[in-house]
Amino acid sequence: MVRKDSRRPAAAGGNPPRQAHPSGARERAFRGKPGSAPSDGPGRRAANSGGNASGAGASQAGTTRPGPMQVKSLPAVADLTTSVAPTVLRAVFDSGARLEPAVAQALRSHPSVRRSDRHLVLRSMAALCRWWGWIEPLHLLQVGDQLMLATLLDCHEVDGICRAWASKAGRPFDRLMAVGDAPGWTARAEGLKRWVGGGPVTADPWLLFPAWFRDQLPVPPGDAPAKARRLALLHALQTRLPLWVGVRGAAEKAIWNELREAGLKPWIHRRLTTAARFDPDTDLTSLRPYREGDLAIDDLSSQALGKVCDPDPGERWWDAIGGTGLHALHLGALMQNKGAVVTTFEHDKRRHETAIRLRRFPFRNVAAKLWDGRRCPGKPGSFDGVLVDAPCSAVGNWRRHPELRWIVKKKDLPQLVERQKQLLDAASAAVRPGGTLIYSVATATVIETLDVITAFLGTHPEFGLDPFPHPLEESTTAGTLQLWPHLHDSEARFIARMVRKTSPKE
Repeated sequence: MVRKDSRRPAAAGGNPPRQAHPSGARERAFRGKPGSAPSDGPGRRAANSGGNASGAGASQAGTTRPGPMQVKSLPAVADLTTSVAPTVLRAVFDSGARLEPAVAQALRSHPSVRRSDRHLVLRSMAALCRWWGWIEPLHLLQVGDQLMLATLLDCHEVDGICRAWASKAGRPFDRLMAVGDAPGWTARAEGLKRWVGGGPVTADPWLLFPAWFRDQLPVPPGDAPAKARRLALLHALQTRLPLWVGVRGAAEKAIWNELREAGLKPWIHRRLTTAARFDPDTDLTSLRPYREGDLAIDDLSSQALGKVCDPDPGERWWDAIGGTGLHALHLGALMQNKGAVVTTFEHDKRRHETAIRLRRFPFRNVAAKLWDGRRCPGKPGSFDGVLVDAPCSAVGNWRRHPELRWIVKKKDLPQLVERQKQLLDAASAAVRPGGTLIYSVATATVIETLDVITAFLGTHPEFGLDPFPHPLEESTTAGTLQLWPHLHDSEARFIARMVRKTSPKE
């Protein structure tokens, strides 16, 4: 169940008029507070597992043109999304499943669905999870209405799938208003009011997030009043994350020119020139730089983390929490394929999957191994650098994976903090005197960021903070850095860089 630690959103002043369903067949909407299942929803529950960093269905075969994915029949995809939505929502809210595997599980009975169609189903379900805190109080009777409203709140324009849902529901197109590019919360609330015909609505931004987030969120930097800075962050968290890519080992100018020749327009970061941004629906899988490993899909915050690590060619680094292997890959590229990077995993299945994924890239200085979370994979004090990208509340991932906000509960936070401290303590023993220790989490809560570092330094006097240049701005840090979605158009991420001054016994 979701929101056990929060108040149920109040009803929003009545339901909109019921629309006639042209076909006569109705799909019951997912109703009740977040976490409740429809009594007659079909399907099985998806496994609780992580998603593919490349997007839903990215591993399926098929040649596609670069740019936005092309959908063959929007009405058919709209009907398909409506049919699987109750099953997917139940898997996410009741079972804590990640959205990508939940969608994949729900679509197993539709093997002929194209990859572009699967992508649109996933995008629509992500919008519904992102805006659930506003949609649930309306008690909409039709799944299609829920999906249509979520997409209007999410997108910059009224697209074809919205028109398909509107046509199915008998809703006039002139009543549809997309507010995904609204400059502030007032404009977004207007979109919600227009949906209900101007009646009263509950459009509190905090309803879109779990109650614990308000208590744990620090005030972001800036000159505006604290309330305005927090609302600016919330506004950014409700926008889709752009597709960030990074050049790995090749000459970035040549790669960007090749993408331009393919008809794409990369927005190159002014300081991190190996990183570029695209529209979130851009498909790069048919392009040579992506196929041959010269280009990796990697968020800007993750690429900034690699720059903070700043490894030298020939060094020996350990990426303690392997994840998808992107951090280890970036380290290997920065080291120019010289030296060694060991990336470790708790489970052999994840290790094997990452090892296969890494073969697409031209780096042979990266090895994937198992780690039990206690003893380092080598002699203590033998690594030039150690990166601990620890499990966390994943606030930073909420733009790309909006369902995560409803999966992580308040009761999970102390357990996550304890795990972060354990991992940092265990991994620190592998750092040589004069070596680098990096702690990073994709979140912004104080208890998982500065509090963890303060506690670690208090019990490990052999380490000290190591100031470093800000990877995305023209400034210098004091050894810690918080990246913000509304300031850097990236995921939220905390980074601390420490140096081992002495060995533990000295």
